[in-house]
Amino acid sequence: MGFFDRIKKISRANKTAKTGHIDNTITVLTMRVGDIVSIEDVDYEVQGILKFNDHGWKWTEYKIKDALKTYWLSVEEDDDIEICLFEEVVAITTEAPRVYEYKGITYYMQEGSDAIVEQVIGQINAVKGEEVDYYEYSDEDGNHLLSIEIWNGEVEMSIGRKIQNYNVEIYPRNE
Repeated sequence: MGFFDRIKKISRANKTAKTGHIDNTITVLTMRVGDIVSIEDVDYEVQGILKFNDHGWKWTEYKIKDALKTYWLSVEEDDDIEICLFEEVVAITTEAPRVYEYKGITYYMQEGSDAIVEQVIGQINAVKGEEVDYYEYSDEDGNHLLSIEIWNGEVEMSIGRKIQNYNVEIYPRNE
């Protein structure tokens, strides 16, 4: 039994002991540092949280880590909850073009704007009030996503995909 499996088992037991049933009050919108999030049966620990505001439009990005790598889980609530899992890659651009090709996939810019960091929690190299220019791309089918963020002139690029809400389980940290 791995480390995350033990935490999930303890979390289930604690929830059951407290309420007599498993409490599902933690959602992808309310996760905290230390929670375990299982996405498509892969376990990640939430290590940091960034909350953004783009002129009233708000979303949250969670820095999550599995046994090997760090990822970003982007969550925004519109009519539905949209969840996207991103992996940072080496940026090979210094700008955000309208069309971008990366590893044989052509991405088309869907939107771009600037946002302010409203909240920073955990192990993240950002500060409250910092501004970021961001650009979101997808391929023609919307199956592949690409994100370009420009932080004080430094470009960060990530590739990703959408995640269905039913493929996400959250195990709260023990308190």
